[in-house]
Amino acid sequence: MAPYIPQNYLPNLKKYKYQAIDKSLVSRYVLAEYWNQLVKVFPLTMAANMVTLLGSVHVLIAMALNQIYAPNLVETCPRWVYFAYSLCVWIYGSFDAVDGKQARRTGTASPLGELFDHGCDSLVVSLVMVLFASTCQLGETWWTVALVFFALANFYMSTMEEYHTHVLFLGYFSGPVEGILAFSLSTLATGFLGPQIWAISIYDLVPAIPASFVAHLPELTLAKMIVVGIGLGLIPTVLTSFSNIAKACRQQGKSVVGAYADAIPFTASICSVTVWLRASPQILHEHLVVFLMFVGFAFSYIVGRVIVAHVTGAPFPKLNRMHIPIFLGTANAAAPWFGLTKLFDGQNELLLIWLCLAYTAIQYAHFALEVIDTICTYLNINCLTIKKKSD
Repeated sequence: MAPYIPQNYLPNLKKYKYQAIDKSLVSRYVLAEYWNQLVKVFPLTMAANMVTLLGSVHVLIAMALNQIYAPNLVETCPRWVYFAYSLCVWIYGSFDAVDGKQARRTGTASPLGELFDHGCDSLVVSLVMVLFASTCQLGETWWTVALVFFALANFYMSTMEEYHTHVLFLGYFSGPVEGILAFSLSTLATGFLGPQIWAISIYDLVPAIPASFVAHLPELTLAKMIVVGIGLGLIPTVLTSFSNIAKACRQQGKSVVGAYADAIPFTASICSVTVWLRASPQILHEHLVVFLMFVGFAFSYIVGRVIVAHVTGAPFPKLNRMHIPIFLGTANAAAPWFGLTKLFDGQNELLLIWLCLAYTAIQYAHFALEVIDTICTYLNINCLTIKKKSD
């Protein structure tokens, strides 16, 4: 098996310098001082990656509560569960915001920090969206799928943009800041008012619309309107990313078309799993959470390879072994469309999804551990602890 980081790219780790542009007004005028004070809570003996890990664990705690109280994403949870969602994701976002500050405080900033941070983010982004879908009681539906896929698309485009421009760009509204704030406030409100607030028709909120006109409009609740809003908001975000990529490629004398083609690995996987769900409605409506967990691990691996390539100066990764279960599962699900018989049908298809989840989880774990070990060995650092000078 070829190494995830070839030997000839390792020297680029020592040349790498993290660059970011954050245009968020909330970051600058509302949360900056909070973050500056929060980072002081962590001792100087604590590694920044440990801060990242501890924050991410809180999302797993929230997800565990979700699977206990609302496994089908439609159940009404005890109020304290929504408060727990809000607190857990807020802690995750707060720790994610200060891990870089902790690295600078301790003098341990390194490419591994960005890899570890983005790696954890890529794993939890789909879980946070599932939690929000559950809070809004969207259920195991295409609305939840859209919510998750919109978030994954935004994350992938941001990572792809950073690879080509060498700068992480956060706009006036971004997931790590305003997205986390909106989630925490929404789940907090749900704890006080109940999840039924998300079932309110948006037409009831705009009484000026004639009832005769509303009768011809599709049903649109507050929850669904938020999904539509996120989808519409994604359009200018993606266009801006492509524009920034094109500008950077021209400055570097690289092919713009070639850079745009780097969207293929993500597009291929998302289109494929969409076909899978379309061909297997029982998976969509009965086993969506486990399916999205499988997709989440596959996505984390795909985007993780991009981040590794970014910090090592390696070529952009194309289709890889994580696409294998996605393509094979889709081929199995779509087989009846072509007059063929499914190899895995009914409960056997559910077994296939669990096998895909196990495969992607194990493959991602191997990737993460191997990359961490390679970088730590080359840079003579530790991942979750701060190496003493004498070491």
